Amino acid sequence: MHDLIFVVLGVFDAFAMLVLILKLYMLPVREYLGKILIFAAFIAVFSYVMRIVLKEPNYDLPLQYLLFILFLRVGLKIKTHLASFIAGAGICAYAVLQMGIYYFYDWTHLMNAYMLKENNGSVYLLQISTIVIALVISWALMKFNTGFSFIILPPHDFLTKENYFTIRNLLVLLGSLASLITNSVTVLFLYDANPLWLLLTSAITLGLSFYFSGWSDRDDIRRAVEAYRNKDKKA
Repeated sequence: MHDLIFVVLGVFDAFAMLVLILKLYMLPVREYLGKILIFAAFIAVFSYVMRIVLKEPNYDLPLQYLLFILFLRVGLKIKTHLASFIAGAGICAYAVLQMGIYYFYDWTHLMNAYMLKENNGSVYLLQISTIVIALVISWALMKFNTGFSFIILPPHDFLTKENYFTIRNLLVLLGSLASLITNSVTVLFLYDANPLWLLLTSAITLGLSFYFSGWSDRDDIRRAVEAYRNKDKKA
């Protein structure tokens, strides 16, 4: 029974995380709903195999991060460097949200750090709470049409050669690297019963990602204004 609950909650967990990733960057969900559900089911089974069957939880989250990137690249046709950036930002946002909820439950004495390593009712409560709040945040982002908008709607044009040495792309790559490192050490903090460091590392990486995203949005506005002015000059 615990195995079934683990997988079912894993499906909703992956679904909520992916929806949050897309809505943070104002990307469509409904058009890709079928693919998202299939991927969420795959991730849930993958996590079950890694954590329960193979007893290798340390590799679960880093590999999940890579699988999220692969899905965004292949399933949604988002360029790889952008896929890695938004996946990292969304996963870190989800981790910060989850740790924030954990500290609320810790404050109310419903759970403690050592419970995070187990599969029981307290962890299920934490998972369900995170899923619900993440979906509510995603709905609010969609409802109020807000989020970061510098990533164009997929499918992206892969025929045009990308210059990875622009300031924007260098920031994106830096954010992706920070996310990869964060997701790699997350499990170490989790299984060391150290949620505070997990929260801090995720929050720092999320802050960097949001700063880079805000800069990219402002850069888009600047480019649009310059293009408009140049058009007026030519006229």
